[in-house]
Amino acid sequence: MLQFDQYNQDVFTRLKGLVNKRDGIYNSTGYKWVLENKIIIGNKRTPADAMKYFGVEAAADQIMVYVDAMAVWADYGSRSQVPVRYGFVMDDYGVVSFWKIGNKGNMREGAAPDPSKTKLEWTRPDTADFAHLVPSEEEVEAKKEADFRKAIGAADGENLGEVKQRMNFGECELVVSKLVDEVHVAYNTTYEKYWNMYKDVNGNVIYHTGVPAPIEVGEKVNLTATVKKHIVNKKNERVTIVARPTIK
Repeated sequence: MLQFDQYNQDVFTRLKGLVNKRDGIYNSTGYKWVLENKIIIGNKRTPADAMKYFGVEAAADQIMVYVDAMAVWADYGSRSQVPVRYGFVMDDYGVVSFWKIGNKGNMREGAAPDPSKTKLEWTRPDTADFAHLVPSEEEVEAKKEADFRKAIGAADGENLGEVKQRMNFGECELVVSKLVDEVHVAYNTTYEKYWNMYKDVNGNVIYHTGVPAPIEVGEKVNLTATVKKHIVNKKNERVTIVARPTIK
C-alpha cells in the first residue's frame, strides 16, 4: 500500500492528473500560477542535481519536482516500509516527463535514492497542444510595461480620461482627506483647503484639492469630475487630478 503525507499527495495528484488527462499541459495560465506559487512550494531540484542524485534527465531550462511516499506491505515494522519517490520534470507549459526514482534499502537498514534504478515512465507527446498558454503580442507588451514599472518601484495604476474631459469614475473610496491650507478671503473669514485622495475599484488614484470631502475616510461614493491633470506622485503612482467633483 502506498502512503503519502498531505503535501506530497496534493502535488502528486495534481501533476499526475496533468499527465493522465492533459498530455502534461497546464489547464490555464491561472492554474499554472496556482501550482507554481501555492502548491509546489518545495522538493524542487536543478537539472544537475536531478541527474546526480536521482538519475532523472532534465534540460537546462527545466526543473524536477519530486514526490515522496512510503510503500508498506506488512505490519511488522520498518522492515516492511520502503520509501518510494517520483520525479516530474517541468517546463513553462507543464509536465515534460514522469519518472519512477530508484531506491536502495529500507527504513530499518537505511534507504536512499538509487539513480541506477530510476526509470522513465512517461514523456509528453509531440502532439501536445499548449497554444492557450502562449501569450499574445499585447500580453507580452503589457508584461514588459509591468516589469519596467516594478523595476523602478512604480505602483500599478493608470491615468484616467483626457485633460478637460468630464467623466464618471464610478464607485470610489475616500482614502485621505487632509487640511492643507487656510486662505483668508475677508475680515474674520477663512477658506479651508483640503487634499482628498480617492481610489476607484481598480486601485487607480484620483486627487482633488478644494472643499473637504462630504464623506468619511473609508466610505465609497459615485464620483463624477473634470480631469485637470495627469501626474506621477512620489510613490511613482500614476495620478489623475480632478476639479469640480460631483458626488452621489
